[in-house]
Amino acid sequence: MATGKSTVGRLIADQCGRAYVDIDTEIERSTGRTVAELFAERGEAAFRALERAALGRVLDAGGPVVVSLGGGALVDRGTRLDALDRAVVVTLEATPEEIMLRAGDTTTRPLLAGTDARARVDELLLARRLTYAECHARVSTSGRSPEDVARDVLAVWRRDPIAVAAGEDSYSVEVGNDIAAERLPSLLRGASLGLLVTDRTVRDLHGDAVENAMEQAGVRTATVVLDPGEEHKNTASLERIWNGALVAGADRKSRFVALGGGVVSDVAGFAAATWMRGVSWLCVPTTLLSMVDAAVGGKTAIDLKTAKNAVGAFWQPSSVLCDVRHLSTEPTRGYVSALAEVVKTALIGDAALLDVVERSTAALLAKEPATVAEVVRRCVRVKARVVSLDPREQNIRAWLNLGHTVGHALEAYGGYGKLRHGEAISLGLVAALRIGERLGITDRALSDRCILSLRILGLPVDLSGQPLSRAVDLIGHDKKRAGSRLKFIAARAPGQVEIVDLDVRDLRAHVLALAS
Repeated sequence: MATGKSTVGRLIADQCGRAYVDIDTEIERSTGRTVAELFAERGEAAFRALERAALGRVLDAGGPVVVSLGGGALVDRGTRLDALDRAVVVTLEATPEEIMLRAGDTTTRPLLAGTDARARVDELLLARRLTYAECHARVSTSGRSPEDVARDVLAVWRRDPIAVAAGEDSYSVEVGNDIAAERLPSLLRGASLGLLVTDRTVRDLHGDAVENAMEQAGVRTATVVLDPGEEHKNTASLERIWNGALVAGADRKSRFVALGGGVVSDVAGFAAATWMRGVSWLCVPTTLLSMVDAAVGGKTAIDLKTAKNAVGAFWQPSSVLCDVRHLSTEPTRGYVSALAEVVKTALIGDAALLDVVERSTAALLAKEPATVAEVVRRCVRVKARVVSLDPREQNIRAWLNLGHTVGHALEAYGGYGKLRHGEAISLGLVAALRIGERLGITDRALSDRCILSLRILGLPVDLSGQPLSRAVDLIGHDKKRAGSRLKFIAARAPGQVEIVDLDVRDLRAHVLALAS
């Protein structure tokens, strides 16, 4: 409350020529009662129900509108996640002292009336800190004009980021063309050091531009260059980053920048999680696979021999910049292999994405920027939604592992060199679909449709030539295993999957049946 939401909202609406909606005003109009009267007569719980309904009507109406919400409108997490998925949510912040100055006559404010107003403000800010943190951006209003605040909020809206709701570790993912150089300076401002972590290949292609952008932030910078490839996702690379941080004098206010594919983001993120017990990091993925998968969700790890991602930590980045311009330099094999993760994402949470892939295959393979940006946005949105609901893979985040159980086994058996990750996942998806049929969950028509899409995209789909009978032993290393049981993900329909608790021996039997 009293951070200027109504004033700023009207300014933005006027500047954009869009409709403006104040939820409190809408409630008063529909009920014929003031907010204070509704609180007094019906209580806060009833008012919040009216608030949720009013916001739902605005979101359902569609179209770009500017909406001002009451300070407690998004306390309910289900409502908050729905708003984050369907709109750009900006939290306006002010100090308690500023709020008290702006609040005026507190007797007109239901949550402050009849209390020690300052103590109540402190209490509300503490109680709602997670609510206010889960947003697309936080903008300070203390000591600033409404016009300056409106400018900053409008800039966020125009960037149209995707929010990953992770409590106080929430962050946004931005997708666009040539956005890294533009956004990096502001994202690094205030850091004591910017430590760029990249690999030798990406350093030669994009390192100079990113280093220049980092230097524009006015922070001291240093660079650590890793050897490229999954085989270098190990303790040696991790130690190289630690040593680079040590030599550069990185402290707890340093910010690591991961520039590269999934290997770089996994190792750099893990290094950030462990350096001085955790420093902030941001991710600039340069491959399609890292954009649609590895860069989002805060999973960081290294491989331990044949055990993929066996050692790691959940450590959310502070921001992710998916600059599709970087994909112009990605080799064809790596780019195409990542399309398996796109098909997987369509299966777990976006039925329309499967239509996009089928309709726009030629544009996707040609790396047409608008098509690629749409596909990346859709994939990030699905993953952000899943991660927001289950940040530490206690439940539905396991959906993201569709095709990975067999895929990881094949990838590990080949020493992470014979198959690219996406190629292994393509084969894993075929196995998951066929096993889903055997379990009575997956319809044969869905399997055939998805396998055809994978084949047309240029991905491997033939299991008969794969060493399933030998790779099957590595399923026991799957990190989703608990004792002799394993969470297997099966597809029921486009955009709909389910978790099946299987005995590892039964799963092995299903896999071996596919090999025969």
